Amino acid sequence: MTSFKQSGWRAVTMALLVATAVGCASNGGNREPKPLQAFDSLVSVAQVWKTNLDGEVGDALRLAASGQLVASATTDGVVAVVDTETGALVWQAKHAARIVAGAGFDGERVGVLDADNHLSVFAKGKLLWSVGLPARSYTPPLIAGGRVFVLLSDRRLAAFDQETGARLWLRRYGDSALVLANPGLLTAVGNTLAVGLGEKFAAVNPDNGALLWATPLVRPRGAEDIERLADWVDGAVFAGTRVCGQAFQNAIGCLDLSTRRVEWTVPFTGANGVVGDQNTLYAVDAASRVSAYETATGQSKWTQAALTFRGITPALLLGQTIVVGDYEGYLHWLSRDDGRVMARMPTDGSPIVGKPLLVNGTAVAITQRGSLFAWRPQ
Repeated sequence: MTSFKQSGWRAVTMALLVATAVGCASNGGNREPKPLQAFDSLVSVAQVWKTNLDGEVGDALRLAASGQLVASATTDGVVAVVDTETGALVWQAKHAARIVAGAGFDGERVGVLDADNHLSVFAKGKLLWSVGLPARSYTPPLIAGGRVFVLLSDRRLAAFDQETGARLWLRRYGDSALVLANPGLLTAVGNTLAVGLGEKFAAVNPDNGALLWATPLVRPRGAEDIERLADWVDGAVFAGTRVCGQAFQNAIGCLDLSTRRVEWTVPFTGANGVVGDQNTLYAVDAASRVSAYETATGQSKWTQAALTFRGITPALLLGQTIVVGDYEGYLHWLSRDDGRVMARMPTDGSPIVGKPLLVNGTAVAITQRGSLFAWRPQ
């Protein structure tokens, strides 16, 4: 995504409950994963390198790319930057605390969040600075425009100077007794922050945190707080004048950015967000079914159920294929036209964590055991 132009106890308890619910949805809970089926290989893919990091990778940790570099972090405190051309380690650092969210990356600096509610920024293998936060965060920090932005679990957003860690501003946009322990939407679009604030898509001024406008994708319903939880989750598509995304365990849909109105929604479970373009959106539901929808209307195109309950990751678009990982460490290449399996590659047998990334024509994914793998279509 384009970077900027220069210019309470109950909540914690409920957060843990929701995190557990999300985990069960992503790995199928007690449902039996569907066995892998034979397929006709229609795409040739080769593994080009593998790099092992020291430690396991938690569910809220994500890869981040800039140029030909990719940044990663492990729960045990390893922060690393790898060259995706060769798999060589550019630099590595060790954080003293357990890392719970990250990584944010601008090509030079890597930001992570730890279990002690600190935001820490590293560069060239060294800790630049670390500051305490007033609440927990489950969303990787965003480093853009000379600042580091953090979306807190209590609906606050903070900005820090990327060089010194000095806090520039802190804003609250609402409150909730229930916290979603899952990465939320926080990205830069031109000179605006795009943020998920509960069920609302929000545009925020990065200079001072002022809320420019906000529109809910859905209207939460239900008698209990957990039934009303419909937060925007990480993973949004900006296509022309619309933005499309997912409300947690509720729906996917699109908003018109010019009118700030909902164009369409369709019921959809899970918390993997969406990927796609101006023609088609792709999403993975809580049962690991992969589906395609028309971006303009939300009309269903196809659903692939061959990977049901296999803990499928958010999808990556790669040419005419969609790439997803599963709980056994396989990467599956699916056709964008009809969802059929076109290629499959193994890793180390542990779950793929987060969304695979495309970096200079190379597909990169990280496993729970802390192994980075890279593949290139032949």
